[in-house]
Amino acid sequence: MNPENANPSGDRLSVALCTRNGEKFFRAQLDSIAAQTKSVQEIVVCDDGSTDATPQIVRDFAAGSNIPVRFEVNATRLGVTRNFEKAISLCTGQIIFLCDQDDVWRNDKVARLVGCFDDPGIGLAFSNAEVVRENLSSAGYSLWQSIWFDVAEQQRVRSGDALSVLLRHAIAAGSTLAFRASYVPMVLPIPDLSNCHDIWITLLIACVAKIYPLNENLVRHRLHSANTVGMQNHNLRSQIKMARWQVSSGAFKYAVDLHEAAIDRLRKFTTDDASFVRKSALLSEKICHSRLRHNLPKPWLNRLKPIAGELSAGNYRKYSYGFKSVLQDLFLR
Repeated sequence: MNPENANPSGDRLSVALCTRNGEKFFRAQLDSIAAQTKSVQEIVVCDDGSTDATPQIVRDFAAGSNIPVRFEVNATRLGVTRNFEKAISLCTGQIIFLCDQDDVWRNDKVARLVGCFDDPGIGLAFSNAEVVRENLSSAGYSLWQSIWFDVAEQQRVRSGDALSVLLRHAIAAGSTLAFRASYVPMVLPIPDLSNCHDIWITLLIACVAKIYPLNENLVRHRLHSANTVGMQNHNLRSQIKMARWQVSSGAFKYAVDLHEAAIDRLRKFTTDDASFVRKSALLSEKICHSRLRHNLPKPWLNRLKPIAGELSAGNYRKYSYGFKSVLQDLFLR
């Protein structure tokens, strides 16, 4: 059965929506949820200390909407990851949609993603998105283009080989994904790493279930000056800038911490010992590769041997961006 053509299920559907000072674009997002061809049964909004009109926008929407809205205002700032953790924990549906405050959903987003879950083996589904400017005019590229999630990788994920793709790079933005609530006990709590909720949820579920990429622009992902994360289309100059930022920001240590946490969590929730051994072996290889890249020596000549070893073993291809990452380690340190 093709999940994209499956009949929508009768599951209860929840939206976990996090806000902070989103008054400029937030109402458009709420209206796009209300306009869905397949309705959700609840919207859980957790506000992280907004000082603008965001809380009033929620209350006004709830007063006029047929969709039940649960609105929680955090007593203290939680940050993006902890706020999403709270919103997810409050959802009561069998399928949970993550939602950002400044995007706009296509009116069949819920119906299209819910249809994927009629395949009982699918634990998480996600779509592509059109990247747009503040006024919703097209920026000329899609989210998947901006993260180099190409046709070959999409097919690998559909065929059940999602983990090998995820060990190279993130592929599912939170604003585009939905997952089965049965996995909430496994994915929560989310590790205390910066803005990792979508990466963490996708990685964990991909280790125990199938995930499905739906190549349709079901979201208009809005770029603006206040984005926490914005999907830019990187030319060569901006790719070099991003590569320098990865080195300086400790991105490879982040990868070590993320995948070590994943092994620890899977150990508690994986009932298939053979599967755990296979998945943890792949995660451990990613950890070793990321740790080596993080600890590369400063002197250029001293980096040649470890880089050559990783290149010969195929680890730059399996766990990074191939020769782009080799060049990054050779010249951008």
